[in-house]
Amino acid sequence: MLLELCQAFHGYLMKYLVMICRGHVPMNGNRVNEDVEPFLKCLLPPGTKLNHQSRMAVVRQLHLAFKGMRVDEVYAVLMAHLIAAINRYDPQYTDKVKLVVETINHELSQQQQFSVADVGSHLGIDCSRYIRLLCRKGYLATVAGSGREAIMCTPRPPAGNASKSLTAACESWYSLPSRSSAPSNRRLSCRC
Repeated sequence: MLLELCQAFHGYLMKYLVMICRGHVPMNGNRVNEDVEPFLKCLLPPGTKLNHQSRMAVVRQLHLAFKGMRVDEVYAVLMAHLIAAINRYDPQYTDKVKLVVETINHELSQQQQFSVADVGSHLGIDCSRYIRLLCRKGYLATVAGSGREAIMCTPRPPAGNASKSLTAACESWYSLPSRSSAPSNRRLSCRC
């Protein structure tokens, strides 16, 4: 299966390989390929608009990340990253995030602080990936001084009218149907 996926993405990797090694922007007719623009925007300095000049400046510098490598070595690096992404893919990711949210809202709602291990012991799965997502999205706060291996989280009270409940936010991220008509007022925030 992995071989079939790698073969399916070969053309995609070749597009990026040409962009890295030759400094050419992949075009679709007269327009820049739609998946290349967001990638190039990530590489621009803050505040710089993406136009022909800035796009070419970024593309012409991509090869510096692979300095001294042959084309086949660059392809091997891209393929290794593709395989890592494929291996990390979890088709039940949204369901697991939803389970973590429900566990925090129900089983751990009375606790002032909880750890990733607390959530994991309720669910029987490693929850660190999902807790980090909730931290990045601003719904959990890490407790100062807690190490990465034992992240302690704490809920925060709602912050004005702009606050959403954790469950409502997850439903909007993943277009999940609402379980109740009255969402919770509880907002968890994060400084991860």
